[in-house]
Amino acid sequence: MSTENLPDMPDIEKKLRGYLYGTACADALGRPVEHLTLEKIKEKYGEQGILELPPDSPWTDDTQLMLVIARALLRGAELEIPELMGHIAQEFVLWLDEPDLGAGATSRGAALRLRDKIHWDKSGIISKTCGSLMRVGIIGFVYRNNPEKLVQAALLSGRITHSHPVSDAASVAGAYAVKLALDGLEPEEMYESLLDITEGISQEFTNALKDSYETAYSGIDDEAALKKLGYGWYADETFALAYFCILRYPNDYRKAVQTAVNITGDSDSVGSVAGGILGARLGIEAIPVSWVEALREKEKLEAIVGPLLEKYFQVSGNKLRS
Repeated sequence: MSTENLPDMPDIEKKLRGYLYGTACADALGRPVEHLTLEKIKEKYGEQGILELPPDSPWTDDTQLMLVIARALLRGAELEIPELMGHIAQEFVLWLDEPDLGAGATSRGAALRLRDKIHWDKSGIISKTCGSLMRVGIIGFVYRNNPEKLVQAALLSGRITHSHPVSDAASVAGAYAVKLALDGLEPEEMYESLLDITEGISQEFTNALKDSYETAYSGIDDEAALKKLGYGWYADETFALAYFCILRYPNDYRKAVQTAVNITGDSDSVGSVAGGILGARLGIEAIPVSWVEALREKEKLEAIVGPLLEKYFQVSGNKLRS
């Protein structure tokens, strides 16, 4: 299908680029400070922490695994869920031959199980770490106009590696937040929808989501608030921290991401989740040009923009939306 001359192509393309580069740039900004305490970050980069991307900055497994899901969607987003999950499982096996960019033991262990011919519905490992959340936003883009399939795909794609209610809820929330961002909702307006769409999946996640929202509108400063919300190693904390940052800075991609990565904890994952959601809402123009130019291997992102746009319109039944 040709994507030329579609009336809303300029806007949706900007938002897709915003999601892709928003994820990857934030991931790359957080990469050097993951595993450092905030005190060590300040000691190394100054009182405000790490603020800018140096030239040739690489991303981590967060963006790498988002691209794994993107490739699977390009192969079969229009298929029924079981067939799509089969494609995702195959892409995970292929990913094992890619460079190790720091993937967690859960994602890699599940991929090894898939390679050993364990079926995708049994490959997941009991874990509530954030590996399923950090990669799932692209599902929210492709299935923006099909919320029911979005939820199914997000949930089951997460379970391929992470088998835990917290991970289930975070996967659904991560994808659905991107859909809401594309729809133009302010982060504050997303709250009730996120509560509704994850209702009954995990009380831990619900508590973290509520805590994130309430903390964002309290008088507590960013640094103290982020310490209160956690470290981001577990999926409920990762989403809570990312959501807090976009609630505090809903129209400032740079500030939201800088806030997200300067934490004691999983800086790149919190940053990439926040950056992807806000990038999808604000578009590519909101992302600093210098960050985009500094990103290593950005040609890989450029290469999938056109195919993802075609897939978006294919699975949307050519419903043109802004």
